[in-house]
Amino acid sequence: MNDWQQAEQRIERAQVLFEQRRFPEALEHLRAAIAINPHNAAWLFNAGLTLDEMHRYEEAIEAYRQALDLQPSDIQAMNHLGVDLHRAGRFADAIEVYHRAEKTDPSFEPSYCNRILSYTELGDHEQAEQMFYLARLYKDQCPTCFYNIGCSLYARGLYDKALFCWRKALDLDDSLPELHLRIAEALRGKRELEQSRLHYLLALRQDPGSARILLDLGELLLDMNCLDEAGEKFRRAVELEPENPAGYFRLGRWLAAEAQVDAAIESIGKALQLDPTHPAARLELGRLYLRKSDRTRARRLLREELLLRPDDPDVLMDLARALMDLDEARAAVACLKRLVQVDPDNPQVVQHLAVAQFQRGRYDQGIEACHQVLELDPANVIALHNLAVAHEHQGQYSAALDFAQAALRHDPADVALGRLEFRLRVLLLRDRLFKTLRSIVRFRKGV
Repeated sequence: MNDWQQAEQRIERAQVLFEQRRFPEALEHLRAAIAINPHNAAWLFNAGLTLDEMHRYEEAIEAYRQALDLQPSDIQAMNHLGVDLHRAGRFADAIEVYHRAEKTDPSFEPSYCNRILSYTELGDHEQAEQMFYLARLYKDQCPTCFYNIGCSLYARGLYDKALFCWRKALDLDDSLPELHLRIAEALRGKRELEQSRLHYLLALRQDPGSARILLDLGELLLDMNCLDEAGEKFRRAVELEPENPAGYFRLGRWLAAEAQVDAAIESIGKALQLDPTHPAARLELGRLYLRKSDRTRARRLLREELLLRPDDPDVLMDLARALMDLDEARAAVACLKRLVQVDPDNPQVVQHLAVAQFQRGRYDQGIEACHQVLELDPANVIALHNLAVAHEHQGQYSAALDFAQAALRHDPADVALGRLEFRLRVLLLRDRLFKTLRSIVRFRKGV
């Protein structure tokens, strides 16, 4: 038997193994055949398909590129290459390949359909919609198109429109992966929690071994105050994927909510062992040690979390609050300044920055931040109250009284504001009396 015959036998064996889903063995035979004849584009394409099944996308990308070098007009190789580039997070490269496929065959609908999702990931929703309408010229009832444009609409917070598209996709193909999961997420965003739960369960029925679905369902159950069920889902996710740090992290947060502080520390600590940069893990551990009155460990962990430069607004806000609880006002200010950059139009964020500045003794900066709050929310009673207290601290009783009275106009029933306003009246009156007496004394000395 010569080498060419041996290569053909290898390919036949690879095909049988592929159909039996024995992908590593199939790949071994494919590569042996390709080593004999590296100029067969079809064999390289099949190697790409096999690598896809093994989730080895970077290697699959290389196989498809080699196939296209040999056969540049292979539209299916282009499509699979684009899909894998998208999976690898190389969205602009994926779009370029899909554009090449369009030039090769303008009627090839996947070249438009798949670009919807790539443009969505790049935040170019106008182009995503254009691809959606172009795709429908060639295949009007494509479930993947409706699924993909639903992702674009969801990313823009258009939950109702996203749900319409995903339900349309469901009507066309109820086996489409992640469709029930997406619908569940949108319903959760609309606070339709029971309906969301039903779709999470349908998603879990399609993919019972998915730790991701279990974790998301667990979070939903927490929102629904179904605490025992949530804990069971988190534990199952950890059992299914014991090397997944997200499972330990969410289980740890659930244990913390159940007041099982030591168990929570152990679980979140395991998440950090698996992923030393896991988002918010040090924050949660720091807050747990704060509950145990171990301020030294809490301070170290919170500072380490800040050094990781988190950009999630919720994480930044929780981190700032925890730092302020530890009297770490300087670190809290740094955290809140970063949060203002992320969410500049949120008056609550700027309000916390003002409080942190006051805690540091930086009254001018705190007053400036309070005025920024009032620019965003002119009726913000807390900002007006804080301005009154800050000016009182600086001995500026007239300005302090003006802010206290402005706050009372917005909330006349607030007892604390009433007491503050009365105290400021007394202080202002006393200050004026002292100034008058000093003037009289000076006048007499001058005489």
